[in-house]
Amino acid sequence: MSPALFDLAPLGILFAAVLGALIGSFANVVVHRLPKGESIAFPGSHCPACNHELGPLELVPVLSWAVQGGSCRSCRSPISLRYPLLESLVALGFALLWWRWPPLEAGWTFLPLAALYALLMILAAIDIDTYTLPDSLTLPALAIALLAPILYGPQAGLPSFGSAVAGATLGAGILVLVNRIGALVLRRFRDTGERLWPLGFDQVNIAALAGALAGWQAGALAAVVSLAANLALRRPLRLPEPLLLALWVAALALSLLGFTVSPLTALGGSLIAAGGVALAGALFWWLADQGRKSEAEETSAEGTSVEEPVAMGFGDVKLAAVMGAFLGPEKLLLALFLSFILGALGGITARILGGERVVPFGPYLVVAALVTLFLGDALLSWYLGLLAI
Repeated sequence: MSPALFDLAPLGILFAAVLGALIGSFANVVVHRLPKGESIAFPGSHCPACNHELGPLELVPVLSWAVQGGSCRSCRSPISLRYPLLESLVALGFALLWWRWPPLEAGWTFLPLAALYALLMILAAIDIDTYTLPDSLTLPALAIALLAPILYGPQAGLPSFGSAVAGATLGAGILVLVNRIGALVLRRFRDTGERLWPLGFDQVNIAALAGALAGWQAGALAAVVSLAANLALRRPLRLPEPLLLALWVAALALSLLGFTVSPLTALGGSLIAAGGVALAGALFWWLADQGRKSEAEETSAEGTSVEEPVAMGFGDVKLAAVMGAFLGPEKLLLALFLSFILGALGGITARILGGERVVPFGPYLVVAALVTLFLGDALLSWYLGLLAI
């Protein structure tokens, strides 16, 4: 790095931190209002207890909360510690992103990564509060992550567009099959009552089975054929989920015995095909929900969604797709491994402390993804070094 660039680096990092604090302040508004269906633009920032409209000096990130002693200046109602914490975390993240990918060296890389970082922080906070990961945030985050390679600098060390697509479908595929297998176990191997039409978990299971037999292309084709049959019959044409998943396990076993494609092609093909179909379904149903008179409403008598035991929320499936898109397939696997470890440690800690409230899996995914983004290369090198000993 040249002396000129070195001199500018601290100023750039400071600018990024200030920008992050401001974005973090807006993130608090989104976290508070979005789950309630309120506008994030109007009215202006105000105390939720007394509706006192906040002035400029009350909106300074972190400092206003500290100066006011963590309470509203008007009614003295306490203000949650989450507000300065989220502002600080976004500020820190932006500073680290600028330091790791300085714009004068990495081009526009900072912009999509900063947007994704802010969205991940918002999603984690909303998940902690409401146990939900809104499609209105996860799907735009996925779009940004998939398109981000256009802006990445040539030496950024981040996925290409092809790797982003592969990572997104792989991430969605892993968690959607955890979702289906886990739910099947919780139902004691009874068939699901889910009857989404024309696109639902039936097509995910069919894609996984065909992908395990002949690769992801066959899985995608099988899902399209199933979708076409549903549309032609105007009702779900399906096989019981226990049967489909049992056949999927058998197909993987056949690949291990050398009767079909290679084991890697079988496993990867089933995951990628299932993930791609799951994401297509997520987009379909999100768009359907946006239209009050959409096809989803017109066919509600034929396609129904029911409450069933859940092992992995579908919001986590979409969040894993976001992770895979900006990490790539290899680092995605590391991030998922870390998230399962963090989730297990968090669950054990909560049980020991006797807390009744469980932290959902989304925040663990977010933390693992960000650790992998910054430290993934070092962690992989360390692990491979252990294998070489």
